[in-house]
Amino acid sequence: MEFRILGPLEVLEDGRALDVGGTKQRALLVVLLLNANRVVSTDRLIEALWGERAPGTAQKTLQVHVSRLRKALGKERIVTSGPGYQLLLESRELDLSRFQILVSQGKLADALSLWRGPPLADFAYEPFAQTEIARLEELHLVTIEERIEADLGRGRHAALVSELDVLVRGHPLREGIRRQLMIALYRSNRQAEALESYQQARRSLNDQLGIEPGPALRELERRILNQDESLAAPRTAAHPFASVRRPSAVLVVALSVLAGLTATAAFLATQDSVGGLSEVPPNHVGLIDPVTNHVVAAIPVGRQPGPVAADADAVWIANLQDRNLTKIDPQRRSAVAVVSLGDRTPTGLAVDSGAVWVAHGLRGELSRVATQFDRLTQTIVVTARSSTGVVAVGGRYVWIAFGDSTLARIQPAAVRQDGSTLTGSTPAALVANGRAVWVANSGESTVQRFDPITFEEGPVRTITVGRRPTAIAVGEGAVWVANRGDDSVTRIDPSTNSAITIRVGDEPSAVAVGVGAVWVSNSGDGTVSRIDPATGEVAGTLDVGSSPAGIAVAAGLVWVAVQAL
Repeated sequence: MEFRILGPLEVLEDGRALDVGGTKQRALLVVLLLNANRVVSTDRLIEALWGERAPGTAQKTLQVHVSRLRKALGKERIVTSGPGYQLLLESRELDLSRFQILVSQGKLADALSLWRGPPLADFAYEPFAQTEIARLEELHLVTIEERIEADLGRGRHAALVSELDVLVRGHPLREGIRRQLMIALYRSNRQAEALESYQQARRSLNDQLGIEPGPALRELERRILNQDESLAAPRTAAHPFASVRRPSAVLVVALSVLAGLTATAAFLATQDSVGGLSEVPPNHVGLIDPVTNHVVAAIPVGRQPGPVAADADAVWIANLQDRNLTKIDPQRRSAVAVVSLGDRTPTGLAVDSGAVWVAHGLRGELSRVATQFDRLTQTIVVTARSSTGVVAVGGRYVWIAFGDSTLARIQPAAVRQDGSTLTGSTPAALVANGRAVWVANSGESTVQRFDPITFEEGPVRTITVGRRPTAIAVGEGAVWVANRGDDSVTRIDPSTNSAITIRVGDEPSAVAVGVGAVWVSNSGDGTVSRIDPATGEVAGTLDVGSSPAGIAVAAGLVWVAVQAL
């Protein structure tokens, strides 16, 4: 069976289009496809299908729609799991997954040929699909940019001018495309037009945003004016990244391609090579391109940056010494706000839609920062003072744990404690989803698994991991625990609770999952380890300098906070 979302929704079986029902059933299928192989709660499905005006019969009607979809797709395709439903899908059954695979193989033209028009075109005005449509459109555009970058590297500049001119007219504020047009014009002996294109960009940015072009575009203008020899057309047909081994298909996810051009193009005009930066300065956040495995940028933040958390809109850094948060716009790659926490030290950080949650371990408190206003709006006391405090978002709750063995569940809307239990241990990290809350205990070298509704442990009491577990993450079908005491990461299979040990760098301090890999910051030796989740082996190690601390994945890049030694 074949599912297509890179255009209007289509479902094919043996090349024949299937009738999957009316508008509501098709919308239900889209939501399940966008969350393939993950449980989607009935509450979320009802909200997606009916919004705030859900009828009293919504739950029963949803069950009818699910039943009809099962008849159309096969009853084994959609399973009831816990509080919702799960669509089971092989990776190659979805056109987006095939697109990812082709991109990872460098077959950009073949990948782009899968697009049949605007993604999810028949749901363009449905609120539930807006975020995903925007993400897919960005993915499409960035892949086009990357394909153009490859064509520029092969000396096809003359043939690209007309295509780039159309793209620039459609996206006048997009500096990456403008840069490519300027280069194509210059290499086509159209220097004056290349300089005029820069002036057009300058006027558009100034008129609409009140800003000047970025440093990369300004530097490109200077080099064109100086007729810099490095801008000449390549003598060979080599792609600028041809020597870089791309990740296997297993290591690629939808947003990994976003790093292919946007994480490097801005530096091509100022860097002597595509190798990126040699290291990340202290009190900066380094940006790692997962395609090239290079540090491509460094953004200054506060003193002693620690925990890092991210969503689709921003990357947040907790600065321990300054007792504040730095907010970074991942598209502009610059700090856009600093949020004071008063005299409270941020020991844990998590983010969900509309709020950043900050744990203050020394005070036993939890703070809420409203992302709309970039300011602290509420702080509550959860427990007595303790030495550590960590926080996570999962399911419908915020979870916070403190060194006095407290694990508490918080209602996010009211910022009110909704229940708590004692772990009997010293929590150092936790992570949560709709199925479980996982707590890593530093003193006991164990991980406990709790039911998010009943707070009961299960199906086993504890899972033994490495010494001094300090960070934990969920993704790629496993739970990943960084163990500072024995320089390892423990991979836990949540279906069996079995564990394997993976050796990484010196004193791993944080772990994140995304763009097809598991990323571990090693504070003791100034490195970041990349683990292949399919093999459980370290696929590469990158020197970032000084002492890397928190780490997160956002906008197709890996973000690592680096402290002073």
